[in-house]
Amino acid sequence: MIKLRQLEAFHAVMLTGTVTAAAGKLKISQPAISELIAQLEEQVGFPLFSREKNRLQPTDEARYLHASVANALDGLDGVERLAEDIRNANAGTLRIAAMPMLALNFLPRIAASFLKQHEDVNVVLQARSSPTVVRLIASQQFDIGFAEGDFDTQWMDAKRMRMPCVCIVPADSALGGKAVIQPEDLNGLPAVMAPQEHQRTESLRKIFSERGCHLKLKVETPLFTSMCAFVAGGYGYSIVDAVTAQTASKEGVLIKEFVPSFFNDFAVLFPNGKPRSLTVQSFISDVMAELEKLGVIAD
Repeated sequence: MIKLRQLEAFHAVMLTGTVTAAAGKLKISQPAISELIAQLEEQVGFPLFSREKNRLQPTDEARYLHASVANALDGLDGVERLAEDIRNANAGTLRIAAMPMLALNFLPRIAASFLKQHEDVNVVLQARSSPTVVRLIASQQFDIGFAEGDFDTQWMDAKRMRMPCVCIVPADSALGGKAVIQPEDLNGLPAVMAPQEHQRTESLRKIFSERGCHLKLKVETPLFTSMCAFVAGGYGYSIVDAVTAQTASKEGVLIKEFVPSFFNDFAVLFPNGKPRSLTVQSFISDVMAELEKLGVIAD
């Protein structure tokens, strides 16, 4: 059976024209090169070189053979490069499904930075409702998911996270001078929140009630981004996640700490039983580092 090292020795001699140069190229001894060529000639059944004036001259058969050998070795070099890229998380397709809270700005920003370091990686990012994200992860169509709600851990691994929420008010709000905003400050003011039946709104209503305050729901919209747009337009206030608030702060919105602490819970999801590629591991490490900066904690 022809061995890879024999082909490498043959290829080196074909390129350099001498055993000495081929030995230097492969960093082995001249006798080793000669032995490998002799072994290959025995395997193929015909001579590969003749010696003329202290220089090896390839036979016609060697020239024919070399074209295929060169292609085969180039293919192996490509495999080695690909393996190195995979080891370095620099290849493959990263498929991400996420709720809009993270998919509209936060994840694209991190993915853009990630791609600058891993140019051979392709990214598929889709913004979907949490139930849809769960289905996509459970069916192993995506590598990473970000979703709210409960999950069947039979079909996925879930790393639960707690995202702190903040209060946002218009840039010209009378509350702009406060460092911390409490329900008492918001009592009876128009609120822009998730629909009233949403668990997050119900929880806020309970917090306000316990402090003897009224949560005056004037605008109902399911997306944090939409809530921020209302407030940026000068109407009402909202309590949104820290990630969305960071984007909204560039659009004429003031961010204030909200007390008592209020969280928006979500989870990072992975298909159960599917090995996580180095690309996935590297990307999620970047995501977790950015979430930590925003005060997000693992539950």
